[in-house]
Amino acid sequence: MTPTPQRVTRWSRLGLAALPLVLFALPAAGDPYDNLPPYTYPSEAAAQWYPYDPVPEIDSSWCNYRACAPRRVFHERQRPEGMPGLSGHQTLLVDCGRGGPRGRDGHGREDRGRGQHHSGSHGHGEHVFSSINEAADFAPPNSTILIIPPGQGMTCVESVEVRKPLTIATYGGSGKAVIQAPPGQPCLTAHIPLGDELVLDGVRFIARSRQTPCVAVEAGRVVMRNSSVDSRGTEWGFDVHESGELVLEGSKIETDASAVHARRATVTLKNVDIDIGGRGGATLLNLGRTDCIDRDGGTIHGSVGLALECSEGTVEGGSIIGGAVGILASSGTRGLRIADVKVTKSDTGILLLPGQLGSVTIERAAVAKTRNGIIVAPGAESQITGSVITDSRDTGIAAFGTSTLIASNKIINADDGIRIMASESFPPPFFPEFSAIAVFDGDDGGPVVENNLVANVRHAAVRIDARAGGRQHRLDGKLIGNTLYAMGHAVCIDDDYNDDPVRVRANTCNRERFFWPF
Repeated sequence: MTPTPQRVTRWSRLGLAALPLVLFALPAAGDPYDNLPPYTYPSEAAAQWYPYDPVPEIDSSWCNYRACAPRRVFHERQRPEGMPGLSGHQTLLVDCGRGGPRGRDGHGREDRGRGQHHSGSHGHGEHVFSSINEAADFAPPNSTILIIPPGQGMTCVESVEVRKPLTIATYGGSGKAVIQAPPGQPCLTAHIPLGDELVLDGVRFIARSRQTPCVAVEAGRVVMRNSSVDSRGTEWGFDVHESGELVLEGSKIETDASAVHARRATVTLKNVDIDIGGRGGATLLNLGRTDCIDRDGGTIHGSVGLALECSEGTVEGGSIIGGAVGILASSGTRGLRIADVKVTKSDTGILLLPGQLGSVTIERAAVAKTRNGIIVAPGAESQITGSVITDSRDTGIAAFGTSTLIASNKIINADDGIRIMASESFPPPFFPEFSAIAVFDGDDGGPVVENNLVANVRHAAVRIDARAGGRQHRLDGKLIGNTLYAMGHAVCIDDDYNDDPVRVRANTCNRERFFWPF
């Protein structure tokens, strides 16, 4: 039977009326869960977030298509294949202000169990963690954890433990996320598998405990960029253990004790600024010939900007203000290079100690307003070149019978510009509790001092003194091609206490004042 026009019209109307229902019931092309409402956090920071562009949204495609809540707690071996991500990245969001104050265990985790996170009350917020430890436990390796900074979130008061490669950064552009250590605990402990790295970007750490460092690098590589550490009162801002590696770039450390300690580790520091508020008592050092292999052979306490024990790597740029010692360095096997660093208002600007087979290289350092600019201990193989040491109370550079090259430096305003001393006279009296044993006994050739400018001294431009313990000792070395300025009662070269004279030749002595441009 052929339908009449009325019947065609009636069925057509019914079909058109049902068409929206059919279209609504059918899944969209591609991923059937793409139409779930995205996570949107009510924050101006979301609109300014960088480096991801456009504004990130939580991908909920891994949830059940009917609803994301309530959801199961996924532990490490139950983790779903798809993780929530921001703009395609495997990323987890942390808001430490969600859910109000809660009880935490000794590591800053919540009492409700590891891996669980709080859903809160911000709409579709099931993927927002309320602690960094929860997110770190839940995240797969090489994920990114974004922390909402104070203002939108709250300060994260917890001791973070990371044992996998991750990136931890600030979410938004309104300021740095803040991680504050609970009393008696570190801000962060990193035990990363060797070959992997933990990246910290744009985060501020706060610690007030003298028992632990703010950041402890137990193993693996830790990279910190554009961040800051406020560790007033702590023993160390950073403590890098053997086999650990620390990379600091464009960051600042504020402390009234010590900033960075690395022992038999690798360091790469670039444009790091260190402010030491108080001297914190005399620096106590006990570094001997076995220090590089004996944990009990060397201990450091007191106020030291950078303490790099038997370590290797580079330190470039940046500044250190204050402290009993600005930089303490002894080389690892592959050597340690320190270049373009400014050290001011420290008792001792740079102290070089014996280490392993490598040498410490100081290039273009600027050391000002210290008691002693640079001290080279016996057995510390080193090179000091192109540096400027000004306004030293006692000595610009002091070398204690060691094989070191001191070349092309400028030393202005000091009692003695350069001192060549017997190794037996080490340590100097201003380190009363300091002890160090030379790695090499006997004659090592002595220091080579050449092509330096030494000016405006109060006693001697160069002082050669072999006395120690009430008698004179053998003292070798070379003093060649230096330009010396001394006026008044000062002398260019004082070698009255040197029975075995250091070879002195081709030096220029000027009995006038050198007009320093600064």
